[in-house]
Amino acid sequence: MIGLHRILLLALSAALCMSCTQQRSLTSESGLYDVQLRRSLKSSVDGGWTWGGGNPYLHQKSGALYIAPLDISKVEKAQPELAPLMVQQMHNYMVSYVGKALQEGNAANKNNWKLTDDPGKADIRVDTALVRFRPQRPLLRVLSSVGGPFVKIPGVSNVVGKFAEGDICIELTIRDVKSGQLLLACKDSNRKKAKLISADAYKKSGNADVNLRTWAERLGKLIRSCSPDKLGDATLKEKIQQRPVTDVITDRLGL
Repeated sequence: MIGLHRILLLALSAALCMSCTQQRSLTSESGLYDVQLRRSLKSSVDGGWTWGGGNPYLHQKSGALYIAPLDISKVEKAQPELAPLMVQQMHNYMVSYVGKALQEGNAANKNNWKLTDDPGKADIRVDTALVRFRPQRPLLRVLSSVGGPFVKIPGVSNVVGKFAEGDICIELTIRDVKSGQLLLACKDSNRKKAKLISADAYKKSGNADVNLRTWAERLGKLIRSCSPDKLGDATLKEKIQQRPVTDVITDRLGL
């Protein structure tokens, strides 16, 4: 049970987080979507869009889902060593979490949905694009966190800490392959940061890895929530609106 003081603190923190993203455009930087995303207090991402027609595959017993490779064209030139590594890492996470979601949905609904490596055989296609990426500076981050030379300079410590943590932003779409209809689009940034007690805090790619894993995990949860046994008579939009605000705020802050 979350106390009232904790709820107020979380709400204030979430409001501050949202004010930071207000300056960032929610239009696509990669070309994955051409719709205008919207911010919502009920959604954990920076911005999202959902097709009003609902899930066209809600009652389809079998089908195939294709996960396209992570598009790194926007950041590859600036990070020629790290960016390509994230393509395979993201694919591994997506296959793991989305594959698990499909298996659970199949078992619950007696379906036969599966992943496919062939986009030509897919019913649903998932695309992701990395539109912003700056690796974290492990040593700088540790110094700014535990008490280095920056903490005594007013206003500088927080700035150094944010820079040291790294920066990442992703765009994601889900489409109906046969019709080309966009079913869902979203844009999100810096969902989580690597904890100082984890090995990821001491790698340049640590911040990116934590976020890629988190996004893949949440996509798996989204796909699972779209199964008949989870969705019921509600649409995905209605399901999102039914989320408790405290859950959304905790999700936003990565708690």
